[in-house]
Amino acid sequence: MTPSKPIVPSAAPDPYKERILEAARELFTANGLEAVNMYAIAKRAGIGQGSLYRRFSDKGEICSLLLRDSTDRFLLSLENELALPQADKAALDHLRSSISRIVGFIEQHAELLQLIKSEFTGKKQLTQFEHPFFRRLNEFLTQLLRRAAAGGEISPVDPQFTATALIAVLSPDLYLYQMKQHGSTKEQITDGIFALFVTGIQKGQ
Repeated sequence: MTPSKPIVPSAAPDPYKERILEAARELFTANGLEAVNMYAIAKRAGIGQGSLYRRFSDKGEICSLLLRDSTDRFLLSLENELALPQADKAALDHLRSSISRIVGFIEQHAELLQLIKSEFTGKKQLTQFEHPFFRRLNEFLTQLLRRAAAGGEISPVDPQFTATALIAVLSPDLYLYQMKQHGSTKEQITDGIFALFVTGIQKGQ
């Protein structure tokens, strides 16, 4: 009889971490992301800065955790759709609808995503593409583009490179720049992405 494995108790929730997240959420909502620093978060949470920095090295890590549940649910919904039979749906149509959903998600969380990206690249990582959110998004888009290529729907392109280029265009800073500097609407931004990465690579265009 195989001996049963010992049950390892799960780690107890960290009450300090919950206080930090709640304080950050309240401050971000009241003052905006840029106006809030780590000192203010520690003060609002009622803890010392040492306790804060033992749990989070910067605001980007706090934002990542605040967004984690939303991003996980969103990415999982995209990945689950990719696993479903698509006999009656062209891969390029699937790409178009997915881009619309991604733009909508970026619009909803643009400032948090931008802060995460800024803090992440500031740690001397290669680029935003190394962040788990953008890596999973890249893998999803690469698979979808490979499906479109296999079905003869698009011109000869490198699916992985095209997915990476599309991720660059789907960045929160580009979205915020177009919206704030040029007054672009979500629909205009989405149409511009369609022109480059759907119509632009469609076979025969």
